[in-house]
Amino acid sequence: LVAIAALAAFGAQAQSTVTISGLMDAGYASYNIRGNKVKDTAANGSGTTAVIFSGTEDMGGGNKALFQYEIDPNITQTSSKTAGTSATGTTSNVTTSLGNGQSFVGLSTNIGTVKFGAPNLATLSANGDGNSGFGTAIGSGYRVSSFDAVRLQGATRLDTVDYSGFSASYYFVPKNDKQSGGSSTGNAQNQINGRDGASEIGLAYTNGPLTARYASLKVTQDAGYYNNSTTVVTRPTGAEFKVDTVSIKYAIAPTLTAGYFNQSVKSDATLMTGSTTAAAYATTFDRKTNGFSAAYAVTPVVTLMANYAVTKNGAAVGTAAGVANKTTKVTGLGADYAFSKRTAAYVRFEKNDDQADIRTTTGYTDVTGAAAKYNATAVGIRHTF
Repeated sequence: LVAIAALAAFGAQAQSTVTISGLMDAGYASYNIRGNKVKDTAANGSGTTAVIFSGTEDMGGGNKALFQYEIDPNITQTSSKTAGTSATGTTSNVTTSLGNGQSFVGLSTNIGTVKFGAPNLATLSANGDGNSGFGTAIGSGYRVSSFDAVRLQGATRLDTVDYSGFSASYYFVPKNDKQSGGSSTGNAQNQINGRDGASEIGLAYTNGPLTARYASLKVTQDAGYYNNSTTVVTRPTGAEFKVDTVSIKYAIAPTLTAGYFNQSVKSDATLMTGSTTAAAYATTFDRKTNGFSAAYAVTPVVTLMANYAVTKNGAAVGTAAGVANKTTKVTGLGADYAFSKRTAAYVRFEKNDDQADIRTTTGYTDVTGAAAKYNATAVGIRHTF
């Protein structure tokens, strides 16, 4: 009986696992920002630096408990930074480096998975498949040819299991349109000054060399205060922001993969950063992108990558979202040299011909004749663990 009890205890321990994994990325980078040349030692030239704590517990009968806590530090800076993605767009209410990556707790069953916290959006997965491995780093056109849609805070994500290659997901963020008018910062601002509601439907199909994805994300602006203001900004009824994304990734050969990316962004008049008056709802998004990409393993240790996307603003676009009826072109090039299974040297290059004035880079005065120019080059080392 003692021996059986000991074996049972050992088996119970073996059913639970906790792991630490992640990625470190840093190197040398140079930029030409609207004619201003900048050099830096910078992180995340080819991928997002992350330290991930994750775990699972096998509860039997096909049921598992799971969690993940992700920290995305900038390893070239020792101070905390604002990072992450809020439901309102590119401005986050996360004020430290802790917990600013994908984090959640959930359950997995025979019919699907539920995650509570800040899980990634299906839109992010579609973006990654469409640009053949550039992710959100240099060469991807992130926030230019693909909209800023990574994850939302205070979210729930439901995923079905795979049925003959098909799977689906549903993602939602409860709204909060009850606001106290208090002036706060950081996470307290999110609680006091309201919360945008959001939902996303994701569909995926995987069959051998083919992966196809569709994601439809909608954000409704329910927060009527902005920029720590105690003055209510009147919300138009049902002010909505919608992003529809399609991607296709196809392995033409074991060493060659091609990708296609299509995204449409539409919105009602939206509340813009720093606005505290009723006139704040003056900008609309009307943007369409088509992109093609490829990754080619020249040898087992050398991989070449290319990405090209064209984004066009429509006639209804508001001033803060760029120039109406103009086009921005993004070209990305990359190369990896694998020293081992976990460590690689990389080169990344991105060029924006930003005639639509979509890329927002604050703090730089345009040099004459270079207002539409943005080039970025990075050489660095990436290590996974």
